[in-house]
Amino acid sequence: MQPKTTLTIASAIGLIFSSAMFLAPEFVTREQFPNSEGQGFADLVTLRYAIASIILALVIISYHLRDITGHAFQIHVMRGYTLAFGVVCITNLALQLTGKISAVPPIVGTGVIAVLSLLTWRRLVSTTKEEA
Repeated sequence: MQPKTTLTIASAIGLIFSSAMFLAPEFVTREQFPNSEGQGFADLVTLRYAIASIILALVIISYHLRDITGHAFQIHVMRGYTLAFGVVCITNLALQLTGKISAVPPIVGTGVIAVLSLLTWRRLVSTTKEEA
C-alpha cells in the first residue's frame, strides 16, 4: 500500500473518532464508562473534548504528511505510525481485557491503522532492499 493511501485512511478513521467525541461526548463517555456518574462523569466528558482535539491534531498532521516524498523519509514516517498506533492499540486492548474500560471501537480503529502502517512500512523496506 502506498504511504499516501495509508495516511488518508488513518486521517479518515481519526476524523470519525474525533468528530464523535466532539459531537457526542456524553454518549462516548457513557459507552466507555457506564458506571460513572455525577462530577466524575462530567470530568470524563470534559476529557473527551481534550482527547478529541488531540486526535484532530493527529488527523491534520497525518493529512498533510500524505504528500511526503523521499523513500527514506516515508520509511521513517510509516515506522513511527506503526509503533505509535501499535502502542495505543495494545494499551486499549489491555484496558479492555482487564475490564477498566469498554474500548472495542478504539481497538479496531488503532489496530487497523497499525496494521496498514506496518504493511506499508514493510513494502517500503522491501522495495529499498530490491533497489540496492
